Amino acid sequence: MKDTDWEILFRLYETPNMTKVADMLYISQPSLTKRVKNMEKEFGVKIINRTSKGVKFTSEGEYLAKKAKEYMEFIKNVKEELNSYKTKLEGTIKVGSPYTYSKFELTDVLFEYSKKNKNVKFEIINDQSNNLFKMVLKNHIELGFICGDFDGDVNKILVKKNKAYIVSKEPIDLEKLPQMQRIDYKTNDKSKEILDGWWRKTYGENPPVGMFAGYVEFAWQLVDKGLGYACCFLPEGFEKAYNVCLTPILDEDGNNIIRNTWLVYPKNKQMSVVVKDFVKFVEDNIQIRE
Repeated sequence: MKDTDWEILFRLYETPNMTKVADMLYISQPSLTKRVKNMEKEFGVKIINRTSKGVKFTSEGEYLAKKAKEYMEFIKNVKEELNSYKTKLEGTIKVGSPYTYSKFELTDVLFEYSKKNKNVKFEIINDQSNNLFKMVLKNHIELGFICGDFDGDVNKILVKKNKAYIVSKEPIDLEKLPQMQRIDYKTNDKSKEILDGWWRKTYGENPPVGMFAGYVEFAWQLVDKGLGYACCFLPEGFEKAYNVCLTPILDEDGNNIIRNTWLVYPKNKQMSVVVKDFVKFVEDNIQIRE
């Protein structure tokens, strides 16, 4: 088996269309078909079946395709490890980050890291934490800053603890909160679960359905115009950026409601040199040790 044969299996499994994969690899479709037949002959098994809907892998073919993916990752890691012997660390890290962490924290993290690693680039994916967590599990991104305690086969580094607040234009009376206009926005499942749980314990009912702002930034702008209140987890210094009033959300014992933010990455995937270096930077400089 040549390296290119493993790539053919990997590409076909990802894109089960002979024509598209042939174009992707800059070879003719007859040549691609011949290569697959040679692999079937070498292993003595049927790898794929051609159907009207495209390529369908056999059980043996699926096994080889998964091994092809492992092999492609192995070759990629070997090349990156060899690059680590150069005097300068080079590479690109694909990082996921939710909106609020990107706005208030991530810029400073990347700035500090880049001071000593100017040749390391970042590709930032902004999305909700539950979506980012799935991307990490599926290896679509290498690292994810995740707000909330999600369970999965990942390593986790605690990087932030954010307190919950009621954001309003003027000081509020908590007893009158259920009668006030609420402004909702897109947030991850874990954050919503924490805030909704507090509401039910405090008021004995589900949170009211309020105005829906879409993104949290727009919710803050609506609050600033006096159109209602929002319940949010906020970083320190938030009140300096917005002309609003913050009321801490406390549990029944008078303690702040807290949401954790983690840097997460897959447990069983070999990391590139640059990803390892960034993780170590986070561990040494940002990690909160409890």
